[in-house]
Amino acid sequence: MRAASNPLPFDLRTRSHAAAWSGLRDPLAAEIVARSGVDLVVFDLQHGNIDEPDLLGLLQATQPFVPTLVRLRSVDPAQVTRVLDLGADGVIVPMIDGPDSARAVVAAALYPPVGRRSYGPIRAALRHGPAYREQVAAHALVVAMIETRAGLESVEAIAAVPGLGGLFVGPADLGLTMGWGPQTDGAHPAYLEARRRVVAAAHDHGLSIGVHGDDPEAARAALADGVDWVVVANDTRLLGAGTAARVRAVFPERA
Repeated sequence: MRAASNPLPFDLRTRSHAAAWSGLRDPLAAEIVARSGVDLVVFDLQHGNIDEPDLLGLLQATQPFVPTLVRLRSVDPAQVTRVLDLGADGVIVPMIDGPDSARAVVAAALYPPVGRRSYGPIRAALRHGPAYREQVAAHALVVAMIETRAGLESVEAIAAVPGLGGLFVGPADLGLTMGWGPQTDGAHPAYLEARRRVVAAAHDHGLSIGVHGDDPEAARAALADGVDWVVVANDTRLLGAGTAARVRAVFPERA
């Protein structure tokens, strides 16, 4: 079991990383996930059952063990600042359609003279101490989600935005906007080709690249394609799937 009072700086490009995706607001559930052997936990404000007031307890429950990212609801600079002030190690921002929106998010995440973030780190300074502004906040991880036609078509320009730390492929929305239908782990040939383009753009600019990979075989294939970190578990899906599997094991006639 790993434990680290200060997991930063962490570099998702250094090796293959396993991430867990959390949509539940219970701190005990989050701590169980953080202690499971994953390398990081992502809390989902966009589609999960998590609201901003839940974040403090969730971060406190998990950060002794792993770094944490928060998937925001939208390209909202105010929310970027707020989540980082609460002590998140980085943000994943949905629906990044071009370099302008990526630049806006980076500016909200970094202090002047690089960005425009207002100073008031609340729990982040309590967690990291006086070194927070210069040694920690300067490396806040900003991850842009590529999940629209516009985002895919401009992914190289997005990846070139200074201060951006990573890209993440959103397979469901990307599939919808491209006409393939929503992907989960992503098996459609056109999706796989698009993912390779995103991987290449990320690595060309020194960024990390993450994807969903609930299916172990699909996750291994993504890593073989050059993906740096894979979401190997989603707490809400695991809860449902695990319960259903146990019911079928006890009552095989229900299979």
